[in-house]
Formats: sequence, structure tokens, C-alpha cells
Amino acid sequence: MRRKALSVTVNPDVMKWARESTGLDTTAVARRLSVSVDMVEQWESREPGTKKPTLKTLEELASFYKRPLAAFLLPEPPQEPPMPTDLRTLPEKEKHPLSRKTRLAIRRARRLQSLATELMEAAGRETVAIIGKAALAEDPEVVASRERDSLEISVEEQFGWRDHYVAFRKWRETVESRNIMVLQAQMRVEEARGFTLLDHLLPTLVISASDFIGARIFTLFHEYAHFLLGTSGICIPNEALSENGEGREVERFCDHFAGALLVPQHALREKAKSISRIVEGDDSYLDEIAGLFKVSRPVILRRMLICELISKPQYERKLADIQYQRKRREGGFGVPAAKRCILENGSLFTSLVLDAKNRELINYSNLADYLSINLKHLGKLEALLHRQKIGMP
Repeated sequence: MRRKALSVTVNPDVMKWARESTGLDTTAVARRLSVSVDMVEQWESREPGTKKPTLKTLEELASFYKRPLAAFLLPEPPQEPPMPTDLRTLPEKEKHPLSRKTRLAIRRARRLQSLATELMEAAGRETVAIIGKAALAEDPEVVASRERDSLEISVEEQFGWRDHYVAFRKWRETVESRNIMVLQAQMRVEEARGFTLLDHLLPTLVISASDFIGARIFTLFHEYAHFLLGTSGICIPNEALSENGEGREVERFCDHFAGALLVPQHALREKAKSISRIVEGDDSYLDEIAGLFKVSRPVILRRMLICELISKPQYERKLADIQYQRKRREGGFGVPAAKRCILENGSLFTSLVLDAKNRELINYSNLADYLSINLKHLGKLEALLHRQKIGMP
């Protein structure tokens, strides 16, 4: 005899909160569960006589919403931190609500933020971030020079890095050494290239792993500039010349700062002596300079314009050529599990979790959960992290 499905009484407001906080509409939920939209709306309705979800339904929703099953049994929707301020410089018609992927990335970043703080406090480590201060009234060039000096990465060292991937790792490790957590997440770059969370002891910035590696380096320092200004939000950093509208002074400052820190004026003037080759369309020379600084070609062009090495019409002509060629995006983490773990979580958080396990502050189950990794990869993860710490590729 077939068992009757067990219905569960759930506060409709909690059902609605669980869905909306994940960035889903009723149609997407109905499609995922193979039910009607009317059924989903009944679960969220306070009208008498409406159908209740079954236990199996709640289990499926918990998996889809990435929430514990117990969340559906709360008496009221919980109070959660607000979403980061929307600082994206997009036309209004292109500004859509944040997708499930981006919302989950924000939620996960907040969770890792809290976990990292707890692990640092349990280990007796300092949780205060080392962050300078800047004001919008300052010249971004001056602020970038000051911060570059404090990071203690010389231009010669930057030139010596093998490629953009090594550069991203080195810059990231330098930022993380200041107790700033740097994460990567799968987000559509058209929706968000990065975001910052400053309302916590441990400032955290997240970069889209779906972006070009050169663009990720630029985003890292665009978001770093937000920390200097004491602001946080969700952004689409612009490597090209920013023509943002009124009220976007913060984003313009952060874009300018990122370019100035990565490509100091004095170093660019020294290296870019044959500017005519770029103006005349010599892409190989532009690639050579971008390769030296380990940035994208739009960043080099923008810096040349700011440094008055090329004119605005020359800049616009060349930028149009680059954007036409730049059709595909790098995306995904098609790499071994141990490497993917560090790419996603960063060396700071990964080291904190491994150290906590060694100190028996957490167990293996916690470790696998916090790092989202299968324990069979643990040995390779520890070896890879050790190689990076001693400077091995």
C-alpha cells in the first residue's frame, strides 16, 4: 500500500523568503520541482485551505535554495544582512535583480567571513585588517603610489612574474597578508565582476571567476580601493576609460586607482617609448607592454591616454578594435580539486581551516564542509598550499 505523503506546516512568509532570498521566481521553482506555478504560490499563500508542501518537497527546496531543511521550520523569516549596495554602472534597462548564482556567492562569502573570524579568534590570531585610508577628494594617482609602496611589490618584481596567472596569485596573496579575504565565485561578468563586504571584522572581496584573468587582476584592486574609501558594494569595474554618469564618483575613483597601481606612470613612460607602433595598429607591441605589466590591453590603453601618450581619438579607435576581438570569456575552474579549492577560497581561508584541523579545533567533516572539498584530495591540497607558501609554482 502506497504511503501518504507527509505534509508539513510552514509559515508562508518563510517559504517566500527562502525563494526570494535566492533570487528565484515562482516559475523557476515550479520548473525545478515539476509542479504548477499555482502550487508554488499556494505554499506561499496565507489564504485558508491552500495546500502545504510535503517533507520531500521541502528537502528538494532545501537543496535548490542551498538552505538547511531546518530553515523552513523557523517561525518567521530571519533577519539577514542587507545585500551589498548596487554600484554597477549599467543602463537602467540592463539592471536586473541579482541572479541565484550571484546571491549564493554573496551568501557563501558572508558565511566564510564569519567562519574565518571564528577560526582566527580560536587560534589566538589578530583579526584586524591592515587597510589604509583614502578620500574621494584625493588624486587616485597619489593614493595608488602610496598603496603600491605599502604593498612592497616593485615594478621589477612585477615584470619578472611568468604570466597573468602568477601575477593574480602574487597580488592576491599580498592583499590577503593584510587580513583581507579574497574569494572567487562563478558570477556572470555582465551582472557582476566583483563585490566587497566591509560590514565585518574581516573585510572580504569576491571576484568573478568567469572573467578574463587580466580583468580579475584589475577587479582585485578596484575592490581594494573600496576598502580604502570605506565603502562596499557590488560592481562591474571598467578597465577602459570610465564615462560613468553623475553619482558614480566612487566607481570612477576605484577604476582610476586600480589602473594607476598596476601600471605606474613612470614605469609606463619608460617602457612605452615606441607609441607610434600602437597608434599604427601594432597589436604585438601592445600585447608586449600588457604582458610586462600583467594587465589587459584596455588597461594599458587607458593608462596611455591618462599619461597623455596617445590622444582620445587614437584611444577610442584602438579600444574599439580590441573590444571587437574580445569575444569570448574565460570561465570555470576546469582544474584539479585541490587547486580549485585554493582558487575559490584563497590561501588565507584555506590555511585557517587546515590549521584549525591540525589544532583539533574542527573535525574532518567541518573541514570538508568549509572548503567544499572531498577529503581524498586533502593531501594534494596541503602539498599545493605548502608549495605556494615557499614560492614554488
